[in-house]
Amino acid sequence: MAVYKRGETYWYEFQFNGQRIQQSAQTANKAVARQIEAAHRVRLAKGEAGIHQRSLAPTLKEFAPRFEAEIETVCADKPATVGFYQEKLRRLLEDSSLAGARLDAIDEALIDAYKQRRSRAESRYGRSMSPASVNRELATLRRLLRLAQKWKVISAASRIELLRGERPRRVCF
Repeated sequence: MAVYKRGETYWYEFQFNGQRIQQSAQTANKAVARQIEAAHRVRLAKGEAGIHQRSLAPTLKEFAPRFEAEIETVCADKPATVGFYQEKLRRLLEDSSLAGARLDAIDEALIDAYKQRRSRAESRYGRSMSPASVNRELATLRRLLRLAQKWKVISAASRIELLRGERPRRVCF
């Protein structure tokens, strides 16, 4: 670690992986020059170790068009499926607290609050929302988060547990 003065400013010089690093600290303060050198070393070490600064995760509202485009591509031969996901995604985006949340900030607490709000909401028939309806929205959110994780937009997707009380479908032969 060599910090030295050249003219009115301090410079630093060190070796990193056999390469000589020499730069101006662009300051007349020796202590600040040492801090700048240390910060440069840290940046080099992180980059060399494969540790990269992650950009901010997008909000659900910002990521929704990318998810929708993927569903349209993957399920192109099934227009009803595409329509299903578009409708459920629209319902998710109607919730302002969920739509404005960053994907990496969508955790169990936020999901539980969404479950409670949607369960208390009124359906188009004037009754409270059925667990099946809420579960389909949660399943859409789960697929969106897992896709974001697969594309390395977020490091981990939150665990989403579905509501209980969903009635099974009756099959008539």
